[in-house]
Amino acid sequence: MSSDRLDFLAGRPWRADRDDADIPWVKTMISKEERRLLYALAREYASGDGAIVDAGCFLGGSTVALLGGLRDRAERWSGPPVASYDLFRVDPATIPKYFDDSVRAGDSFRARFDVNVAGFDVPHVVHEGDIAQIGWSGGPIEVLFLDVLKTWELNDAVVRDFFPSLVPGRSVVVHQDYGWGWQPWIPITVELMGDSLQLVDWMEWGSHVFLVQDEIPARALNGLSDLDLDAKLELMARAVEKSKGWARGMLEIGRASLLGERYGSDAGRRELARIAERYAADPSVQLCLSFANSDSESIRTLA
Repeated sequence: MSSDRLDFLAGRPWRADRDDADIPWVKTMISKEERRLLYALAREYASGDGAIVDAGCFLGGSTVALLGGLRDRAERWSGPPVASYDLFRVDPATIPKYFDDSVRAGDSFRARFDVNVAGFDVPHVVHEGDIAQIGWSGGPIEVLFLDVLKTWELNDAVVRDFFPSLVPGRSVVVHQDYGWGWQPWIPITVELMGDSLQLVDWMEWGSHVFLVQDEIPARALNGLSDLDLDAKLELMARAVEKSKGWARGMLEIGRASLLGERYGSDAGRRELARIAERYAADPSVQLCLSFANSDSESIRTLA
């Protein structure tokens, strides 16, 4: 990797409230800082030698940031089109904040997305449906934004199909859900990849940014289905020890869900109670804990 690329990532320009970042606003679950990150990666980091993947675009918050960054480059983008993926089907939990009363669970919101991302005049292809079935073409990927890894199975499918196309010394992976406690498969996968991924930045309530600095081990590309529960717990503990602040609390929640599976739901609930006390002043951790009684598959053992 060239020194200017390393300097760019180390400088984390997305943390500055830049006047030159023209990012249209759409309803989105990602933060202003995350949108600045994606804009900067598209405008100043991506070379065009690999693709930009926008996996889990929802109504287009991540998409307009990426398209806006390509639009505002000093020279016209000549690389592959931005590749966006989503089911484009309404989740009932999103209706109160992101939709009006006319929308029902399961409805398509593709038309709203199309309106939000129109008019950028840069290459863009949209994949509607299950990303695990659609997959990737096999070409190199330079920027991989992931907000779609909602289950163990989806995580493994994306790792197997997309991660072999990452380029050591160049590719950047943005894990939007790394710090959401009920998705332990993401930090476990990152730990399994070892030193091949280098943490660049992490954002309150949001994305963790990784540079692919070395070739990803083949065993990590096979996913997590072959790991037993004790191995998953060991990797999760390693991730917890590396983290701090709100992110550590979130990863402790993920570990608690695994402890509930390993030792029974009572053990898991006791660990959640300890986390609630330990992070009583942290609103993000408390919000995540409030989901412990939901029907999510990842936390059913603790409900």
